[in-house]
Order: sequence, then structure tokens, then C-alpha cells
Amino acid sequence: MIMDNELEIRLERIKTLCKQKPSHKEVLGFLKKVITAQAKAKADIKMEDVNIDQQIVKMKAKEGFPLLDKQALKFDVGLAKGLFKKMSQILHNRVPEDIEQINQALKTKELNIESLLKNTLRENGNYINNVAQRLRIKPAVISFLVKNTLKPFFEVYAEKIEDYVDQEHWLRNYCPICGSGPFMAELSGEERKRFLVCSFCGYKWRFVRIRCPYCNNNNQKTLRYFYTEKEGRAYRIDVCDKCKRYIKTIDAKELGMEVIPRIEDVGTMYLDILAEKQGYKRKEDTFF
Repeated sequence: MIMDNELEIRLERIKTLCKQKPSHKEVLGFLKKVITAQAKAKADIKMEDVNIDQQIVKMKAKEGFPLLDKQALKFDVGLAKGLFKKMSQILHNRVPEDIEQINQALKTKELNIESLLKNTLRENGNYINNVAQRLRIKPAVISFLVKNTLKPFFEVYAEKIEDYVDQEHWLRNYCPICGSGPFMAELSGEERKRFLVCSFCGYKWRFVRIRCPYCNNNNQKTLRYFYTEKEGRAYRIDVCDKCKRYIKTIDAKELGMEVIPRIEDVGTMYLDILAEKQGYKRKEDTFF
């Protein structure tokens, strides 16, 4: 496969982190396989330009509705099935018994990939758990496969409609594109404006600097951050003592390069350990 420039940059960053943090080499290698498969699928996604009436855009922004209705998302079922199976292959070494169960269920048609994906888009919360229980596998395995299969389609859609978002006025704690929650934050520019990064479509949107992105707490006495002297100020943890959640934040200026959230997330797993030791929990699933 001929790699595009975006994928080359990502793979080079993974290579660098593997050298800097040998202990992360295995999980970074896993991430490399995931993003390479997704990039290949993304290159094959054909989606027409999206035109949204400005009145609808204004109404949704005013009422707090994301631009994308997940249930209305159209995707190439054949391409999605292929990516689902590729994700299964990548995950096989980690959870071989679960993947064998899934493969067997696909052969016997006990499991239908299209139905699985569409029910996820309908936000049928019990569907994945019911499937996992029926197949006697971990729900996290099905969730990983489904979300990483749908992710490239959401990314393409986000790229098509991102210009409709009013960054200065949305300022909500969920994505203006797809409505999903954030999994990381970024400080960008000379003014260190704060952006949240969507856990699903990857879109970055403006957010209030002093506010918890989960419970909207803005009491400075219960909001703080910390970082390690070894890694410096480029990577930090923002915590909320009201809801006991945390979010990892990357300072783009301190990092000195383009922030690639999924990769930096995996490269900073030590911060997750530090936060959890202090009694804080992460809100959103990640995609590695």
C-alpha cells in the first residue's frame, strides 16, 4: 500500500515513541496496525459533499444538537465488513478465544456485522452487551471492533462538515459533529486555547479553559492539573474533584509538533496510572 502523507507522519511518530519508551512498544505496535488498516479503508470511502441548510445549522447549534444524526449515517456495508474482519485479525493475539467465538458466530450467521453496526449507531446500549452475553465474550471486545470499524466513516463525515461548526459559540462538553464525549484535550496557539478531542470522529472543538469537560464544574477550588518533571509541561492531567474524573491534556506549543491525540494518548499511559492511583477515573473509551 502506498501511504499518504498523513499516515506516514503518524507511523513516524509511533516509531519515535517506540524508541523513547520501549515499555510502550507492544501497545504502540498494536496501534500501528489499527490506524494503518483504518487509513487504508478510509482511502476507499466515497462520500458525497454534504450541504446543510444554514437555518438548520443555527437551530441545532442553539438547541445543542450535533450536526450528525448517527442513525442517518450512510456507510459502505461491504467496506465496513472488511474492516471489521481486519480489526478482528489484529485483535486475535490479544483475545484469541473471544475472536474465535466471533468468527464462528459469523460463519453460522448467529452474528450479523451490518446489524451490529446499525444497532450501535442507534445507540442501543444493551445490544452490544446482549451480543457479548450470547456469544460468551467480553463486551469490550465487541465494542472495540464496532467503534474502530465505524471510526473512519465518522472521520470522513466530520471532515465534510467541520466548516459548519461555530467554534467560538458551541463551547459544550460534547462533540458538535457527532455528539460523542471527549477523550483528550489540547492547548493550542499562543493563547493556549483549550480544545476537546472527540472520542469517535476525532474532531477538535473549543471549550472553556476552567471547566470540567464531564460534569461542567467551574469551581476553581475543585479543578487542578498536574504533570511529571521528567516529561515536562507538554503532557498533563486535568482533574475534577467534584466528579473525580480526569482528562489528559497536550500542550501543542510545549510539544513542538502536530498533536496526534490517539498516538499521544497511548504514549502517555503512565499518566493514566498516576491519575488512577490518586482516585480519578477516565470517562470515555479510547480507540487503540
